[in-house]
Amino acid sequence: MKPLKASFTALLCLFLLMPLPPSFAQFPPPPATATIAFDFRQFAPYAPDFVSPWTTLGYEIGSFHTNYAGFERVLRDYAARSERLRVFERGRTEEHRTLYTLVISAPKNLARLEAIKADAARLADPRQLSDEAAEPLIQNLPIIVWLAYSIHGNESAAFEAMLEVLYTLVASQHPTITELLDQTVVVINPCQNPDGHERFVTWYNAVGMGRPEPFAIEHREPWSIYGRLNHYLFDLNRDLVIASQIESQSAMQAFLEWHPQVCADHHGQTVNYFFPPAALPINPNLDRGQSDKWLEIFGRGNAAAFDRHGWQYYVRDVFDLFYPGYWDSWSSLNGATGMTYETDGGGWKGLNWRRDDESILTLRDGIARHFTASLATLQTAATHRVERLRDYRAFFVRSIAEGRQGPLQCVVFPPEGDAGRRQRLVEALLHQGVEIQMAKAPFTLKAVHDYFGGVQPTREFPAGTLMVTFDQPRGRMARALLEPDTRQDQAFIERQLEKARRNTKRGPNAPKEETEFYDITAWSLPLALDVPAYWAGSRPTVQTTPVTSVVPPMPQPPPPAKTAYVFGYTSDAEAKLALRLLQEGYRLATAVRPLRAGERTYPRGSFILRTERNPETLHTRLPCWPANVGLKCSPSIRPTRTPVSRVLDRKVFTRCAHRALPSLPRKASARLHTERCGLCCPETSGWSLRPSRSRPSWICASVSSMYSFCRMAHRERTGGLLARKASSGSSSGAAKAGH
Repeated sequence: MKPLKASFTALLCLFLLMPLPPSFAQFPPPPATATIAFDFRQFAPYAPDFVSPWTTLGYEIGSFHTNYAGFERVLRDYAARSERLRVFERGRTEEHRTLYTLVISAPKNLARLEAIKADAARLADPRQLSDEAAEPLIQNLPIIVWLAYSIHGNESAAFEAMLEVLYTLVASQHPTITELLDQTVVVINPCQNPDGHERFVTWYNAVGMGRPEPFAIEHREPWSIYGRLNHYLFDLNRDLVIASQIESQSAMQAFLEWHPQVCADHHGQTVNYFFPPAALPINPNLDRGQSDKWLEIFGRGNAAAFDRHGWQYYVRDVFDLFYPGYWDSWSSLNGATGMTYETDGGGWKGLNWRRDDESILTLRDGIARHFTASLATLQTAATHRVERLRDYRAFFVRSIAEGRQGPLQCVVFPPEGDAGRRQRLVEALLHQGVEIQMAKAPFTLKAVHDYFGGVQPTREFPAGTLMVTFDQPRGRMARALLEPDTRQDQAFIERQLEKARRNTKRGPNAPKEETEFYDITAWSLPLALDVPAYWAGSRPTVQTTPVTSVVPPMPQPPPPAKTAYVFGYTSDAEAKLALRLLQEGYRLATAVRPLRAGERTYPRGSFILRTERNPETLHTRLPCWPANVGLKCSPSIRPTRTPVSRVLDRKVFTRCAHRALPSLPRKASARLHTERCGLCCPETSGWSLRPSRSRPSWICASVSSMYSFCRMAHRERTGGLLARKASSGSSSGAAKAGH
């Protein structure tokens, strides 16, 4: 039996090992590729006062992933030594990492940096600059180029390439670089997603061995790491419409401050390198003549640089310029030539990746391509500086002129509906640099359309109505965000319909052609935020005052209650207040039937805070929250001194969040649970609810859908109906790599 058992064991081991590739049992060096010979020091000589990032960090480029602290170590050294570099801090992430804007140019340009910014702002507002005064300014102004890296934290080649670009621009003494910096001001967003990047590189550096096999663990990023997303698991390259995250808000503010004429956003990982021209559909609010012209120019500039190295690349495919929440589309709607660059190496492909033809793609390859595209973009911008600046101003001239024509010239927001949602929409528009006016007196508009297809011959609007007219520099951006429906290119639609027809003929089980929709196809802000709005083909003739900020008045705190505090559930602010109370452990009840407190009747679904069931701190803490969530305390929060038995009989109130009421009939109860799921959102967007350490269960959603989720969950549990139909203006599919 023993020989038989030994033979069986040997056969079993042989059977288990047979399917494995020969490379599983050994660590062969990756085959040499052309990119291994890429010379990152092609712009020598370098100033002796500067050492390369990799000398400081202690490893070769592309052999290890750099963490954010390593980048800051390099940055501090360069900032202390360089006459070409200025470093600006623009905020901190939720994990307390500093967000930077780096400005690099020739010392003579940095000496007049504020004047350059002011002149660029004048170009972006033709109302302040005549044609005669603009031309001399254009001839002498350096072109401003925005280079952004690692908005998706696990697209790691971009972050490493940024370090190499930074070193080259601050240290190289090569004539190409010095002449380039004379003509350009380079604004670098070094890492828009430090928190996601840190999650990814910490994980990869811990498990990565440089194995090229696709099944190796280092190519299987866990869902709990997923560095593409920020701290709140939000895709920052979808956030520029609503600007819900601090990383987006600070970057948008910096972009609008510097007024760049060119924007390149570095991503990864595609099969080969991608750069524009972009694919259809193109947002119809863009100037197609300008957009197509400059994407072609920059694309050919990149192509020439790549051809010198024999690298493969592609254009168009699925990377469109339709949704204004991408950095390329958003920057294009702000007058820049906005572009997405996608490299092939790095990210989830790791240090080494075996392609289907057995060749090895490396992180170093991906860095080299991004580095080359960045420098080629700067060279193209410098070469076409005057022409690009001239077209930049023309973009805003045409934006103002187009705003005075056509069937959609203004959108008005009367003081109706949920004030909190209206305030949120105003905040979103102000983040975009859109000009908003408030009417000082009532006015009338003709041929007024609502957002559901209705038309009124005339309609009167009261004083206090907000309005956005499109005859302004940011008119194209305003229209893109506010128009009820954004039309797609007819040729693109026909191509998708033809694919659908062919797929139908193939039958249900046959392979299908994929459509070319990237992901988001609808986003109209009034619909997404459920704000009453109307549009018209004329502009109001009424005195207005500009709206420059949203500062809600401080509400008066409610007087102390003897029995209970009662507040309704008719707005998002009240929902946020309820969440805040639960977050801090207060016991909150909800009515399943209408109740009367004092002289006011509250509908079912209203919230009740009983003083006898909560600590004394309730009286001091409650007045602190309403202002933060945009809620007026009076009369929204009403204290009552009426005995509880008269205000809340046993058929009216429900079980509290933490304590059951034995005498309550079962059919009349609906519990308010705390922290069974976390709706995660930064404090900057108004509210936040984090799960407890003992129950870390998370759900992530967009800001607009969070409110709808809370309202739906609460009203359904209490048997009520939604106060209004929850509407969302955007539909999205699965996110694809890169963009």
